[in-house]
Amino acid sequence: MNWKNPNSYGFAGVVAIALHLLVAGLFLLEWPDSHPQLAEPVPKHVMATVVQEENKAVKQRQQQAERDKQRKAREAKRRAEKERQRKLEAKRKKEQARQEKLKRERLAKQKADAEKKRQAEAERENQQRQEQQRQEQQRQQREKEQQQAEQRRLEQIAQEQAMLEQLAQERAAAELAARQEAEARAQRAAALQSEYTALIRDQIISVWRYPPAVDADMEVTLRLGLVPTGEVVQVQIIRSSGNQALDRSVEQAIYKASPLPVPSDIAVFEQNFRNFTMKFRPENASW
Repeated sequence: MNWKNPNSYGFAGVVAIALHLLVAGLFLLEWPDSHPQLAEPVPKHVMATVVQEENKAVKQRQQQAERDKQRKAREAKRRAEKERQRKLEAKRKKEQARQEKLKRERLAKQKADAEKKRQAEAERENQQRQEQQRQEQQRQQREKEQQQAEQRRLEQIAQEQAMLEQLAQERAAAELAARQEAEARAQRAAALQSEYTALIRDQIISVWRYPPAVDADMEVTLRLGLVPTGEVVQVQIIRSSGNQALDRSVEQAIYKASPLPVPSDIAVFEQNFRNFTMKFRPENASW
């Protein structure tokens, strides 16, 4: 039996009434009486009234229980709603706290970023100032170096000009001396050439025996090749006189006169007597 089910209260009431009636009947049966009397039966309408009263009480209890249940449900609902509201409020406060924290963190970050930006800007300005100062110092240093370089350049130009003037003077003096020396050497060489040419000619003519029946206007031109000792190493007829006998006689006279007199100055010899030409005419020969 489910005692907690309100629908079972009617049956319980009937049982309870039946038990009460049974107990009442037992009391009546057992009650001492000098004149025993038979128990009077309970009228049916009395039992119906008791049952109705019991049913009414049961119904009231059921209604009360239903009201209590509804009240408890409402209270539970209110408590649940209150708990939900509390949780929502807690959640809202937590979210608000989180938002506040985020806001504080955001503000702190913005402040830190602003400070960092300010410091970076200050550092950049400082670097710019330092760079400007460095560039200004470099500019001044360059100007100073340029001035010094210009001064050194002018001094060097002046020194070079002085040196050039001195060199020009020395060169002019050297050129003058060289010209004078060359002129003197040329004069000496010319004198030596003229002297030794005459000596060579005289020595060759002294041994030259030209053939008879030659014309005094006949002329033969020869190239002579000598060594520094005066030895004749080559004789070449450059221009014939037209008379082969005359030409051969001159050639033979040259070889016969070897060694020829030459100057001891090797420069004069190389320039004038290593290879040179001479002209001979019979009119200059002697018998």
